[in-house]
Amino acid sequence: MIRLLLVRALFVVLLIASVSQAASAGQPLPSNLDVSFEGNERKFGARTIPSALVLPPAHSGRVPLIISQHGSSRDGMSFANGQGKTDEYSTRLVREATQAGFAVAVLDAFAGTGLRPNNKRKFPNAALYALQLRDALMQHPRIDAGNVFYTGFSYGAAQVLKQQDARWAPVTSPWRGLAAAEPGCNVVSLPASVPYATLIIKGGESHYAPAPFEYYRDMIAAAGNRVEYWLLPKANHFFSANGEIVDGVAVNGCADNPVIRYPNGRRKFADGTVATRELFVSRCITRQGGKGKSREYLDEVVRGVIAFFERQRR
Repeated sequence: MIRLLLVRALFVVLLIASVSQAASAGQPLPSNLDVSFEGNERKFGARTIPSALVLPPAHSGRVPLIISQHGSSRDGMSFANGQGKTDEYSTRLVREATQAGFAVAVLDAFAGTGLRPNNKRKFPNAALYALQLRDALMQHPRIDAGNVFYTGFSYGAAQVLKQQDARWAPVTSPWRGLAAAEPGCNVVSLPASVPYATLIIKGGESHYAPAPFEYYRDMIAAAGNRVEYWLLPKANHFFSANGEIVDGVAVNGCADNPVIRYPNGRRKFADGTVATRELFVSRCITRQGGKGKSREYLDEVVRGVIAFFERQRR
């Protein structure tokens, strides 16, 4: 009898896990509007970018907007009639943020390109897509144009931090706040003074070490900007507790001496050494990768981002 009860309990656990996984993988976003637009950046030129807008339920009038950018692995939900996909971070953000009264827009920067996660040097400049999508949504009757936020995970988080870049940070503020979840901070841009606050979220057991994140946090603050830094000591790159360091490719070898991009186009290590291509490859590119997607901490991260954006609203 006890054995039968244990077998039934195990079956229920497996069934719940199966249903949960099916609900978050490859399924359409709830009640989403197709807001695909004509995007343009240097690597891929002008092309249609699949995008979706999800509005909060039981709300009328204008609502704040979060634009969320996927990472290099689009392992979340599909949208735009199956033409686009996002990642698990953006998928969970959609569900949580819309319940909190935000609209969320997602876009697929890789659609139609054939890009894979290891094609990092070929990735598009999706920060431009985010600005273009923002401009396209400013006339939407449900969007509060004074409360627009930008977030992303991994590659998407690196795009978010480009809004700090002194080479092209906007003169007028297009955002009320930024949240970068596990960006690569081993190569960073000299930050400009911007009128919005930034949150950087880091996993302490990621294959990207905390040191360059903390260095960049201090650079952003030194430029006169508001910045918050949140370290989850036991989380890996995917905000999981089952993380492993495995064979792969990552720009994480110069953690104690990150590369800085300057507005004149030059790159230097933090110690002042010119970052030639040869030095960059030998010091910064490693054969390390991250593994483990149990994601025990991801919901906490998503809720923290929403709370941060709530504090920035006007």
